[in-house]
Amino acid sequence: MGPAAFSLVATLANLLYLEPEATSVMFERYERENQGVKEPAVDKELKAKFSKLHGLSSLANLVALVGLVAHGTLLASRLSA
Repeated sequence: MGPAAFSLVATLANLLYLEPEATSVMFERYERENQGVKEPAVDKELKAKFSKLHGLSSLANLVALVGLVAHGTLLASRLSA
């Protein structure tokens, strides 16, 4: 599996799962804040879940970027050969 494929997989994982889940948790947190609901255990759990999803989303973006740079490097090396 080449670097472009890794980039595609990371992008699709982010697009189809990580970003929608993180957004859903974020909106749930905002809704609870706007309604004035204060349950420390639930708030802590939502914060931890959002942090995890957001971190994984950022990592997926980084993997996609590195994969595309590696793919570009491979293509460039074939031009000079």
